[in-house]
Amino acid sequence: MNNIKIAVVGLGTVGSNVVKSIESLNKSNKVNQKIQFEIIGISAKSKSKKRIIDINKYKWFDDPIDLFNFNFDVLIELIGTEKGISYNLIKKALNQNINVITANKALLAKYGNELFTIAKNNEVKLLFEAAVAGGIPIINLLKNSIFLNRINHISGILNGTTNFILSQMEKNNCTFDESLKLASEKGYAEQDPTNDIEGIDSAYKITLLSSLCYGIEINHNFSNYSGINNFDIEDIKYAKKLGYKIKLISESMLIDDQIYIDTSPKLINENHSLARVEGVLNAINIKTDHLKSLFIEGEGAGGKATSSSIIADLYELITSKKDSKLDSSLSNLKNIKSYDKNSLKRAYYFRILVKDQPGVLSKVTSILTSKNISIQTILQLNEEKINDKVPIILKTYETFEKNIQETINIISNENFIENKIVTLTIHN
Repeated sequence: MNNIKIAVVGLGTVGSNVVKSIESLNKSNKVNQKIQFEIIGISAKSKSKKRIIDINKYKWFDDPIDLFNFNFDVLIELIGTEKGISYNLIKKALNQNINVITANKALLAKYGNELFTIAKNNEVKLLFEAAVAGGIPIINLLKNSIFLNRINHISGILNGTTNFILSQMEKNNCTFDESLKLASEKGYAEQDPTNDIEGIDSAYKITLLSSLCYGIEINHNFSNYSGINNFDIEDIKYAKKLGYKIKLISESMLIDDQIYIDTSPKLINENHSLARVEGVLNAINIKTDHLKSLFIEGEGAGGKATSSSIIADLYELITSKKDSKLDSSLSNLKNIKSYDKNSLKRAYYFRILVKDQPGVLSKVTSILTSKNISIQTILQLNEEKINDKVPIILKTYETFEKNIQETINIISNENFIENKIVTLTIHN
């Protein structure tokens, strides 16, 4: 292909930066002097919205489906709906032998198996570097640089919004609401931040990474997740006393030929590489049979960072062979079972707010012991007593999650309990 014809659908921050990047590439001839990228049409929800590009240079389509009345080689889909128009456009393009580049992690996490099969059958590509970790080239790394490694474990911080909020809470002693407000003011949080703060966005991303890492079918139902709105600034302070930070960590691993995928706020040792990732940055840690630890960090969101990954996919289209290793692997994925999280052994953090009365600590420890939970560290913070309420902070040795849940149920029914018990996993 000497003249690459492109249709761009979705012209928000990312889409506008993609168009701007394509314009720059054409001027610089950086890719190849014989190759030009021609944007044959653009489409978005609003034509009047202020953008960093001059949309009058291009043919505008109110209905993106009308783009298919013209010939083009690549559809860049940046609308981002979980199904609806995004799904219809991608499926139609693939069925018409048109390559697709997308940043739509939610759609791929739910319908990727179907769409990758269509792409394979029609000998076109469905590329998604921008769907995970913004500008970090993690997809390219997995499918090329460490393709022949056996991956044992992958973990990371995959959402810049939540990492910014947690960083603010820790560094500036801000509440969750104050930190979320600041994230919104700086443009780091969506108008509706639910998917970010409840861990859904990160869960989609680790679902996709798990499929690539282990060659398994994409199944978002296997992905356990919880958000960062179920604990308070006090927990960040107490975690620090124990030598930890709290981060929203996504991880996956194979256990007995079953997959375990989880996204949740966890205590992580303050000396761990992931603990030092601040602000809106993302980071991923991979362990393989050849690499004890591969750590990669970078911008996880934003127009320029995500646009960089879109352009990387565009470059792959014009340089790689039709039958790449990734295309073959994504159309021949294993169907495996999900590992029962109740069978997983982890260490845990507890914060229990109790009435300041004799025998409470003894009763709590007795209940833990009855459920085969051994205590590694205990802090009874009498100096932080407020209105005769005292926080008890516990760090346990590794135990089964089912033991933790049973313990919470028992302690919660005691008459000395003053608030909901907070528990967080400690990342190993």
